[in-house]
Amino acid sequence: MDLPVDTTHSAKTPLLSLDSDPDISEAGYGEKMSSSSMENEEITDNNSGHSGTGVGTPSIDGIDGYQLNSKHSDDNSFTYGDDTGEMGEKNVGANAPKPRSTLETIAGVAGNVLEWYDFAVFGYFGDILGEVFFPPNQKGHSAMIESFAVFGGAFLMRPVGGMLLGYIGDTYGRKKALVISIFLMAFPTFAMGCLPPYSAVGPLAIVLLTIVRLLQGLSVGGQLVSSLVYTVEAQPKSQWGYYGSFVLAAANLGTLLGGIVGYVMRSTLTREQLLVWGWRIPFLSGIFVSIPGFYLRSHGEDEENDVPASTTTERENPIRVAFRRENLRALLSSSLVPMLWSGGFYLTFVWMAIYMEDLVDDAPIAGAFGINSAALFLSVCLTFPLAGILSDRIGRVRVMTIGGLGMGILSPIMVTFIGKGDPATAFFAQLIMGLALSFWGAPMCAWLAESFSPAARLTSVAIGYNVAQAIVGGSSPAVATLMVDKIGKDSPGYLLSIYAFLALIGLRCVAPKSEVERDTGREDMNSLVPEITNVTNGELI
Repeated sequence: MDLPVDTTHSAKTPLLSLDSDPDISEAGYGEKMSSSSMENEEITDNNSGHSGTGVGTPSIDGIDGYQLNSKHSDDNSFTYGDDTGEMGEKNVGANAPKPRSTLETIAGVAGNVLEWYDFAVFGYFGDILGEVFFPPNQKGHSAMIESFAVFGGAFLMRPVGGMLLGYIGDTYGRKKALVISIFLMAFPTFAMGCLPPYSAVGPLAIVLLTIVRLLQGLSVGGQLVSSLVYTVEAQPKSQWGYYGSFVLAAANLGTLLGGIVGYVMRSTLTREQLLVWGWRIPFLSGIFVSIPGFYLRSHGEDEENDVPASTTTERENPIRVAFRRENLRALLSSSLVPMLWSGGFYLTFVWMAIYMEDLVDDAPIAGAFGINSAALFLSVCLTFPLAGILSDRIGRVRVMTIGGLGMGILSPIMVTFIGKGDPATAFFAQLIMGLALSFWGAPMCAWLAESFSPAARLTSVAIGYNVAQAIVGGSSPAVATLMVDKIGKDSPGYLLSIYAFLALIGLRCVAPKSEVERDTGREDMNSLVPEITNVTNGELI
């Protein structure tokens, strides 16, 4: 079969149209590359002159301004422009990013842990804060519901923070966005520990609490995704599942730290002491979050290639790129898929401790926070890297589907077991739910990063992920508490089943075909384009 070849190698005239094959698209092309199945090639950026070696494919022009020229090499890598690891095993050449130093990596992870400790500790003290900051002597669990409503209000700011910090990260560098998010969390959290109670200033206490909580939401909206993209882009694509899992695992460690602090304080202080001054300690300690931020700002490298190179002289606004028509389906799927993680995690490991201690009125569970922390550590913190590795081997979608079905089917049963009031039964029920969540959440990190091109990756992931957090993540504790009051103590399990159904629809039905069928992103390139042996005299043979 003879196909015309543009011998001028113009980026504007494709030599081989990707639209001719429904399994190949410009958005999903990168995920189809595999170093294990292709010859080695040299890659040339027609606009900037950058070059490097890469896994071999036929000579193709018109893919984001890049040309693949046949050249044998001992190196086994592929580069998507100046992207740091989008399509290949590693990056080489002048444009390859320098590996993060150990201290930079530790600082980034420590910032993630401490920042999520600050954010989650509000939920662990939701019942105490309800009595401190809201009118006394309300019926039922009204004060607790109001406290969780403020908890959820922070999530409404997450899409705003994600879009803002995503724009900064895509335009000025991943490190800058990460540092800003760390400082934006540390100081409002410290300020929360200094707020006056309702008994001192009345409704003003609610207003001040809401303001600092919204600032926290603005910060965390960009923090997790900044950390995710900052981490995985410097790693081999074949290990994105593994390295991406560490980002969310670090956040889980922060949540675990908040749970441990809650358990220790509730075990050592009386309720009266917690209401008077004890609740301030976890928030005042939030100032320590700024330490990793200071280190990254002073010592972390924000290289030029930390921002994906543009093929035009003027960089296009990443927010505009994120909302392009061809990106909307991926954006919608990236809003649906995280719903199970967002709502599921906050119900299973933040709200559930309060549920076991305060809402199971006929059989409150002793040591609820200890049980919650142990289940979180064993089923999520330890399991996440294993689930990430598994997704690198057998595919993101397969592993996530197992987790999604597990949560959807088992959650109502497990919540019923927890509601019976037996500590051992509650522990194993939480453990099972946590394992299912890990199989969903660990591969999800890499899945989100792989869903978008480098130029607007951080912005797109931040928008999609934080829309899910705003819709279900923040509202879930308040909705679940209301369901306990109005329907019954076992009813929140069905809320988790609804989240699982919506997330699976996003994964299996809404996500673009190239993403759903992608698995690990290492399919044989020979199955995507015809075998081509030579280019001569303007003809493809």
